[in-house]
Amino acid sequence: MGNLGGGEILVLLVVGLLVLGPERLPEATRQVGKALRHIRRVTTGFQEEIRSAVEDPVIEAKARLSGDALLREAAPSEAPEAPQSDPPRADSEDEASTGDKADDGR
Repeated sequence: MGNLGGGEILVLLVVGLLVLGPERLPEATRQVGKALRHIRRVTTGFQEEIRSAVEDPVIEAKARLSGDALLREAAPSEAPEAPQSDPPRADSEDEASTGDKADDGR
């Protein structure tokens, strides 16, 4: 929308002058200018709403993560619990039913 060169603006003004006449052209350009300003305000407000809706949760998540990292650094490290050993399981149905283990080459 803002990529109009000088020649293009001149052509638009000449066409507007021919279509609207010299009496109505200034009022028409004012109305177009007001409409463009209104559109810019609305789009800027919309962009700011989207930006804040996206950035606020991200900022909160970063704060939580950095707070968690600080808590982890401050807390003394504890040894992990040793896993409880389960009784050995049979490798196959035959082994489970007969109790024989397959020859594993030992």
